Amino acid sequence: MRRSLVAVTVLLALAGAALAADEVRKVQTPARAQPTPPAPINPSPQGSQITSQIYVGEPAPDFEADGSRGRPVRLRHLKGYWVLLVFAERRGELAPLQAAEPELRKLGVKPYGVCADKAHVLRTYAQRQALPYELLSDVTREISQLYGLSDARMSVVRPGLVLIDRQGRVRMALLGQAIATDDLVDLVRSAVTGT
Repeated sequence: MRRSLVAVTVLLALAGAALAADEVRKVQTPARAQPTPPAPINPSPQGSQITSQIYVGEPAPDFEADGSRGRPVRLRHLKGYWVLLVFAERRGELAPLQAAEPELRKLGVKPYGVCADKAHVLRTYAQRQALPYELLSDVTREISQLYGLSDARMSVVRPGLVLIDRQGRVRMALLGQAIATDDLVDLVRSAVTGT
């Protein structure tokens, strides 16, 4: 029994010595410099980092979001309609959509505002403003990311709009900039009617 105890003690001492020697080698050996990866090429003047892209003619990425009318909205359930998604960081930036809504309705286009506000805040805001269109909550900014409008570095949603046809394909995309109400209506009319 005593020999076993001595053997275990010797083994532990040797293991401790080996670990100590390894630590000394780590301290004495200079670390090799890791190559620095090249900086990403970023064409945006604000230095933003957009995380995804969409292309005209391709299927619009599907999503589900809580809406201001108290129920979730799923994009694929809107097939058969022209859908206009207008993106902004906050609900107040979507105000021009209210002025455009009557003209959009005449064209058969269902507008949806997408912003990073919470659903219950959007519900209250939509009721107070008597909005004729629905607001969608994108708190996590995942929808904005799908559509190429989430700026991860700045942690904001860039303004933009995406028009989706009745088959669920992207027909127009204006990403990274807000436009005036009249221009929005003219662009949508041109895309829907082909004139």
